[in-house]
Amino acid sequence: MAVTIKHLPMAPHVLAWRKNIAEVDRLLEIHKQLSGSGPGRRRDVQVLNKSALVMLLACWEAYVEDLAKNAFDVMLNNASSPSVFPEFVLAIAGKEVKNGGAVDLWSLAGDGWKDSLKKHREKILDKYVVKGSFNTPSADNIDRLFSELIGLTSVSRQWHWPKMKNAVALTKLQMLIEKRGEIAHRVESSEAVLKKDIEMYRNLISRLCVITHNRTLALIYARVKKRPWRRYKYGKTS
Repeated sequence: MAVTIKHLPMAPHVLAWRKNIAEVDRLLEIHKQLSGSGPGRRRDVQVLNKSALVMLLACWEAYVEDLAKNAFDVMLNNASSPSVFPEFVLAIAGKEVKNGGAVDLWSLAGDGWKDSLKKHREKILDKYVVKGSFNTPSADNIDRLFSELIGLTSVSRQWHWPKMKNAVALTKLQMLIEKRGEIAHRVESSEAVLKKDIEMYRNLISRLCVITHNRTLALIYARVKKRPWRRYKYGKTS
């Protein structure tokens, strides 16, 4: 990821991503060392390709989880009232309150609203990450996590860039998830994974990381009038 607005801090989830994705790149480098860079399929390095694919999706899972947590914490730490969070989030966090506007009711809670929102954070993370199916980081799961945690709705609709339609990006992500599942359940009998596949998926996920970060950053600024981290770009994607 290239960096813009350099005077702002680097995002911790981006730093973690760079460290994690370096492990995938190392597998690709080992692939090159063992088999060279010429054309043709190398069957004896399939285990490297499959390991790289599994690790790449794990990097994406960790990145999304970290970004969601970090965004929530920034919003809460810079909030002077619960209205920093969209009413949709407050309605979920205060679900036991049946009537009235969520923001007005939350304003009666004094400083206790921060504790209530912290409980909301843990509940949502428990639902989607700890006990849920977030080891399948699909567009739908990510949309639900970000919507219920910080009020960022349908972020997956923003996953498009020149020569890449949103529907195609979503399909490619789902293909990656399904390939990881095949490897996890069948290993040797799963479909062959080529080095070019890993490179394509690495490029895809890198762009999804940048777009999701920048859209989250825009939401944070809209709610707290502060940019806690730099914007990023990957190639021409931002």
